[in-house]
Amino acid sequence: MWSPLAKSDQRSNASERRVSGSSGAPNQEQNTDFNPKEATSNLQEQAPEALNQNQDQDQDQEEQPSTPTPDQKVPDTSEQRDEVGSQASGAAGSSGSGVFGKLKSLGGGLGQQVTQTVKSVPGLASKPLGMLKGLTVSEGGEIPGPEGNIVGRVVEGGEEAVGGMVQEGGKIVNEAGETIGQAELTDEVKGTVDEVKGDAPEEVQEGVDDTSEAAEKAAEDPEKAVEDTADNAEQTAEDAGEDVEKTAQEAEENLPPISSLEGLTCNKAGKIIDSSSGKPIGELVEGDPKKLSRLGSKLDDKGQFWDSRGNVIGKAQTIKAEDYGDEPPFTGLEGLHVVKDGFVEDEGGNRVGKLTEGDAKKLIGRPVDEDGDVTDQHGSVKGHAEPYEEPDEEEPEEEDLSTLEGKTVNKAGNVVDEQGKVYGRITSGDGKRLAGRKVDGKGQIWGDDGKVIGKAELIPGAEQEKPEGAFYGFENLSVGKDGVVQDGSGRIVGRVVEGDAMKLSGRQVDEDGDILDKNGNTIGRAERWEPEEKKRNVSPMAGRKVTRDGEVRDTDGNLIGKLTSGNLSSLVGKEIDDNGYVVDNDGNKIGECTLLENIPEPEPEEPEGPSPEELETQKKEQEDKELAKKMSSIVSGTLDRVLPICKMITDHVDKAEKTPKEELDEEQVVKNVKPLLEEAGSIMQECNGAIRALDPDGRIAANAKARAASHEASPEEHTLAEKLKELTDSVLRTIENGKKKIEGMPHAKKALNPLWGLLSEPLFQIIAAVGLLLTGVLGLVGRLLDGLGLGPLVNGLLGGLGLDKLLGNLGLTSLTDSLGLTNNKK
Repeated sequence: MWSPLAKSDQRSNASERRVSGSSGAPNQEQNTDFNPKEATSNLQEQAPEALNQNQDQDQDQEEQPSTPTPDQKVPDTSEQRDEVGSQASGAAGSSGSGVFGKLKSLGGGLGQQVTQTVKSVPGLASKPLGMLKGLTVSEGGEIPGPEGNIVGRVVEGGEEAVGGMVQEGGKIVNEAGETIGQAELTDEVKGTVDEVKGDAPEEVQEGVDDTSEAAEKAAEDPEKAVEDTADNAEQTAEDAGEDVEKTAQEAEENLPPISSLEGLTCNKAGKIIDSSSGKPIGELVEGDPKKLSRLGSKLDDKGQFWDSRGNVIGKAQTIKAEDYGDEPPFTGLEGLHVVKDGFVEDEGGNRVGKLTEGDAKKLIGRPVDEDGDVTDQHGSVKGHAEPYEEPDEEEPEEEDLSTLEGKTVNKAGNVVDEQGKVYGRITSGDGKRLAGRKVDGKGQIWGDDGKVIGKAELIPGAEQEKPEGAFYGFENLSVGKDGVVQDGSGRIVGRVVEGDAMKLSGRQVDEDGDILDKNGNTIGRAERWEPEEKKRNVSPMAGRKVTRDGEVRDTDGNLIGKLTSGNLSSLVGKEIDDNGYVVDNDGNKIGECTLLENIPEPEPEEPEGPSPEELETQKKEQEDKELAKKMSSIVSGTLDRVLPICKMITDHVDKAEKTPKEELDEEQVVKNVKPLLEEAGSIMQECNGAIRALDPDGRIAANAKARAASHEASPEEHTLAEKLKELTDSVLRTIENGKKKIEGMPHAKKALNPLWGLLSEPLFQIIAAVGLLLTGVLGLVGRLLDGLGLGPLVNGLLGGLGLDKLLGNLGLTSLTDSLGLTNNKK
């Protein structure tokens, strides 16, 4: 699209041409000498009459030919270019000098005037705000046309925009060229533009092309203008309009073509910088440089910046390359002055230059400007300086570090061999992190990821020493009390490992840990050692501050302590040290805070002590716990001894059952099982005796019945019950399994059945003994046995032994009830 905007100097030339050119006035004297620019100007100035004539013809005729002749195209487009040129003069013209100013020569109402203007001027259909260019904002923010019709209004700027002139894109500027607002078309004008949008006659566009080309040709040969225009009808309105004047101006000023700016951006200073040379080759003539720089907008080949909505938001022009020479050598440096030996330093004392002309001694202290000139107090040049850089130091010859290859870095940062002899030291890297790593033949230390993590150098031969002793770096070492080694400050750094510590007290210790007598003989040895330091307790309140309420809160706002000593009003906001003291800026203690958990609770009223009955109950409960512990230990030992025997009995019986009858030796079965039954019975009798020995005088058993009613089983009693359950379960299952398996063995049955009592009788004697001492335990045992399905078996065995009657006769029916021997099971 052809842009109506032009450079400021082009606008001036256009204005001058309109004033001095040949506009057709009959008595005006014309210059007969041919000038291309004047010819172009004359051609443009003649266009308005032609446009008016064509528009008058439009009103008289009903229809124009679809393809105008070359004679018709030239004046039509020239008039359009004059309209656009009129816009380009911007704020310099009157309110009617813009595109809409041509409405003065158009007939009809506002709608017809807008329609004719849009059809006559190419580009207005797509950018209708161009019609407002050159118009002035009146009171109330309205923008009147030439006939007084309101064609636009202010949408940004308010009262500040009154009196301003509308520019490209509806931008409103003041006399200083500053943007003060934004304008838009009225709804009526917008509607008219929308109706004719896209319907602009093709002949008008073609006329623009032809006239633009004719204007160029007229500058060379005015007589052939019309003929050449017809031959170049394919040229666009952009090339014909803007390029004619720009090309002429660029040729005259020897400027780079505007297309050379394509793709470049504008900086905040409004300069277009060549990316290769870093120098400005163009400058912004319209638009906001800061906005364009922030958006990163790029120029097209016509020198225009576009926004994302397709609006032109800025224009640039090329400039002469010589307008911007190289920067002075000392640009940006301040306080330059001559110092000793003819050097130039800046205000920071950095050496940046050196005298090349002038007497260095006489010029000391003289100022140096950015061009390097040394001036006196009158401004006269007395010398000259050029930038100076310190000469590069000659690189030293690469040192042969092959000696270090395969050596190891120790914790002190030294490179040592297997015997600890020092060959080198690290020059870069963390010594502790590098400890234990190997060095290659180039002095490089490699990490696990294959990267160099440190470097080392050789130690000169004169500095190479034997491995450092254990006490290297310590002075005035001596043996102290208790065989420790102390340095001059009394710090413990070692201990005696060889020799009599008492006799060695006060003796000197050398670097290697040898303890010497007065003649230098080794009489003992010490090693490095330090007592473990007690970890210092740091108060959680450390670094916190006292609040107005005398509280101390952590980072989450939780209360962790309170002020317990000091004047609150003077301690608010003060910091707390590691020990919980409130300190001032000098570290002096001025108060104390205490953690909540360390603040004693108010002493509650002492509750009344337990009554004698409660004390007695507690005492008996404690006795029961101790008794249960002892019995549990006895039963547990018995269980450990009896279980393996029960397993052996079961294995023999199972094996006998599986043996065919013709191969079975029942006598051998009896020989295998009988000793085991006798041994198990003996062990269980020992258990029974041990339990009964806990109450030799029967005192505990006498009180057991009375306590059982209200007594709750303790954890110790639960443990005892569990052990009894396990013992009972193992023994009874062994008996039951044995009887069942030898049922079909007459001889074995006859010999062994009487012996099962060796297991069952002691078992229930043990249970009875426990029940006599701790009645409540039997209830637990009974429930545990029922859970295993052994309740009926226990009943049968006890009944067969007559123990149920025996317990009843003793008055301990609660025992039989607990074991389920009666219907009153508890």
